[in-house]
Order: sequence, then C-alpha cells, then structure tokens
Amino acid sequence: MSTSEQALLRWARRNFQHLGLRARAALCQLPLVASVLAAPLAMPAEWGQASERPLFVAGLLLLVAATGACFAIPWDRLSPSALLAVPIQDFLAIGLLNQGSADGLRGLGSLSIVPVIWIAATTPTTWLALGLCLAGPVFIALPALVQAVAGLRPLGLGDALLLPPLLLTMAVAVRAARAGLTIQERQLRAQQSRLQKLLVESQSTERLLATLLDAVNVGIVAVGPDAVPVRSNRRFRELVEESGWVLPGTTGGTGVGPRLFARDRRTPLEPEERPLHRAAAGERIDEEIVWLGHGRGARAMSVVARPVEGPEGGGVVSFGDVTALAGAVEDKAELVRTVAHEFRSPLTAVLGNLDLVLESASLAPEDRWRLDVAQRSAERLIELAADLAVSSPDTLAVRLESADLCGVLAARADAARLSAAAAGVQLDAELEEPLWVRADPLRVGQAVDNLLSNAIKYSPDGGTVRLRAAQRDGWVTVEVSDRGMGIAPGEQERVFERFFRTAEARRSEIPGVGLGLALTQWIAERHGGRLEVESEPGRGSVFTLLLPVHGPEFA
Repeated sequence: MSTSEQALLRWARRNFQHLGLRARAALCQLPLVASVLAAPLAMPAEWGQASERPLFVAGLLLLVAATGACFAIPWDRLSPSALLAVPIQDFLAIGLLNQGSADGLRGLGSLSIVPVIWIAATTPTTWLALGLCLAGPVFIALPALVQAVAGLRPLGLGDALLLPPLLLTMAVAVRAARAGLTIQERQLRAQQSRLQKLLVESQSTERLLATLLDAVNVGIVAVGPDAVPVRSNRRFRELVEESGWVLPGTTGGTGVGPRLFARDRRTPLEPEERPLHRAAAGERIDEEIVWLGHGRGARAMSVVARPVEGPEGGGVVSFGDVTALAGAVEDKAELVRTVAHEFRSPLTAVLGNLDLVLESASLAPEDRWRLDVAQRSAERLIELAADLAVSSPDTLAVRLESADLCGVLAARADAARLSAAAAGVQLDAELEEPLWVRADPLRVGQAVDNLLSNAIKYSPDGGTVRLRAAQRDGWVTVEVSDRGMGIAPGEQERVFERFFRTAEARRSEIPGVGLGLALTQWIAERHGGRLEVESEPGRGSVFTLLLPVHGPEFA
C-alpha cells in the first residue's frame, strides 16, 4: 500500500470515528442496499422470477428490517458490540436471497463481502471478528453445498467451496490493515505528543531566554548575513530609540548614516567598519570602543561580536554603555599629562645642577660615579614624564639605529645594583657578545630599566634577579627573571594594560602606577618585537623582551 493510500485510509478512518454509531451503521449498510437495488436494473427478468419465491421475499424483508434498524435504534446508548446484530442480520438476509433467487441471481452470495468487511473492520476482538466472518459465508454457502452433494444442483459446488475461505482471507486482510493503521495511529499520537512536549519546552525556553536577555543591562542584537537585525533585547531597542540610530533594513535609511564614530570621537565609521556589518561578515570583535552620536549626548559603547556558526551565517553583537568609564579614563589621562608636564621643570633644574657639579675636576672617582648614576636616573625621570603623556604606541618616539645592546644592558644593570642592594636582592647579569639589533638604545634601556625595577620591587623577600641576553633563531632575547611574588594566571593577560596593577601588589602596598609594562610592550612593538611573560604565584616571574637581529653591516 502506497503512502498516499495509507494517508487516505487514515483520513477516512479518522473522519469515520467522528461520526455517531447510527451514521456509521448507515454508511456500512449503504453498499449492500445499493447492490441489492442494482440487481433488478441489471437483470429484470431474473429479479421478477425470484420475487415470486417466499425465501427471496423473506430475505428482502430482513434486509429492509436491518437497514431500518440502522436508523431507528439508538446505538449510542447500547454496547458497541450490539451493532454487530446488523451485519449478522445481513448474513441471514443474503443467505435467504441467495437460496430463494433464480439461477441467474445465484451470485448474490458474493454480497456477503459487505458484512464481512464491516465486521472485520469494526469488531474489537480479532477471534470474534474472524469467527463471524467465517460463520456468515458458511451459512450462505451451506445450502448450495448440500444441494451439490445431493446432486440437486451440482454446478454450485465450486462457488460454495470457494466463498467461505475467500471471504475469510478478505477478513484477515482487513484485520491486518486495521492493525497496521492502529499501530501507525499510535506512533503518530506518540510522535505528536513528543512534538507537543518539545513545543512547550521550546516556548518555555524562548520565554526564559527573552527574560534573561531583557534582564541584562547590555544591548544585544543578532544580525543576519545582510547585517539586518533579526532579534534584539530590550536594552538594545531602548538604545536605538533613545539615540535615533538608523539600523540596516529599517524604514528611513540603510544604517550607514553618520551616527557611529571611531574611538577618537571624530572619525565617522564607514559602512563596512560598523559593528553590525563586521559581525555579519563573520568578524570577531573584542571590547572595541565606538561612539554612538556626537556632541555632549554621545555615548561610548564597548562592542563585542561573535559570528554565528552554521550555514545561516550572521552574528551576535553586544553594546555596553561605558560612557562614564570612558570619561573617567580621559580625566585620569588628562591628570597624568598635567602632572608629567609639571615634573619636567624641577627635573630640568636637577639635571642642570648635576651637569655643573660634574664639570668640576676636583671630584673623587667614587663621587663622580654616584653623580653619573643620579644624572642618568634624572634623565630617566624626564623620559618617564614624557612617556606618561603617551596614549598609544604610535605616538611613542623611537629613533632606530644599528647598535650592540651589550653596553646598554650592562649600564642598566649597573644602574639598578644600588636599588637591588637596598632591597636585599642580588642582581646577576649574563650577557652574550655581540647583540646587534636595529633599535633605539635609549628606549631599549628604558624597557630593561622597567623590567629590572619591577623584578626588584616585587621581590619583597629578597632573592636573586637575573638579567640574561642572548641571540637565538634570529632574535635577541633579553630575559629578566626573579623569585618574587609572581602573577596569578587570570591577571597575566592584563599586566600589559596601562595603569593595571595586580591584586597582590595592591594588597602589599608596593608603590607604582601600572605604567611600566605597558610602555615596555609598546617599545617592543615599535621595534618589531614582542614582550612575553611566564609566572607562577609565589614562585616568581620571567619577562622576555624579543627584538629582531640586525647585523653591524646595516649601520
């Protein structure tokens, strides 16, 4: 049986079950009545002869009574098995019609297929259904079988023998089809139940997700591959409404109007530079600052974006309002620049006086050495004051030249020995020669000063600080190691941020502003190198400055 036929049978059975028992009985009886009424039209002569026989007339009356019972009796008030009385009565009627008919109407016994299908399709118990479907045809065929055996009507023996097994086979097929449909219906109901449960769970999850998103004070929006928003939370919708932001795919614009600006608050973002378009293209964005709007009402937004995995594409973007934080950072940067500017005047006076003292020929060698250290430290302070005003590595002044770092590193190690001795720290230097790089010796010395100063400062219990420098695989590596307090794993990625200080450093009240490592990393980047860190709390840290090798032939 094809899928379309099975679907048709399920549809018919489903609609049939919605009918009342009277209507069901009438529909089941209708094919038999129609077949009997068609006989006089097909064979009027034979019908006329048969209508004169008492058995035939009795069969017709019994059929009329069974049909009338379908409409007259309130079957809904009776037991469902009571309705079997109608097809059983049909068997009796067909048997009388077949026995009382003329020779031309002997095929009326085949009409028993109608009550057989009725009983096989509607009787709950299989053995009862098959028993009735066998007994009825046997009752119809038995007179013809007896007459054939007695020699009264030998031509009817084949029909009498074939009718019961044929109709029993038909009943078995109907029962099998009924059982298959029943199993399919159960499976469909179970599947519908599962789907309904999944639908309820999905709706519950949808409501929970919507509530969670709306409870977050961060604007979140999902965009399709065309950068058009497909879903957003309450905070994002409020943000759009309050700022007048015209989004892609909305009435009134394409979402590329001059409403979003870069971090400098002046440069409008081009369409392909905007967070929604970048997220739609599959780009990842990590805490990038953009400004929404301009003027006094502008808002600083921290943007994070992640692409949506899968064939549908698109991305999810979050907008966190960091306007207050951005203002505080700007105020802090302005304060630092002001303080740095104020430092330069007294430091310049210190350097001037040191130069005058160092010009004296009567200085003892030891005093001259100490004054040289003081002069270099004052120069370092002036450089630090200038660096405090630096806002990015691009604004850090670097003057590259071919140089051997050995002398620079040795001088910085000597300058740090006094502070190391005062802190109870032993400072060792292991330097290979030569170490040619294309670099700014002053900036590299500044970076090494920062690393040595931190190593000494963050070794409160003393120990050894080592400065190692060597050439490996095309890089000059400058390594500063200590056995101090170390850095927690969760803080190691942030130690290169400006003004960041570890929790342990703050608890220990070790002085510092959190600027040295940021400047050191910027110096490394301006030289085409990098700064790496390995640390373990309580075991110390190793900072490695890597600079590309550059031979003296390029000097």
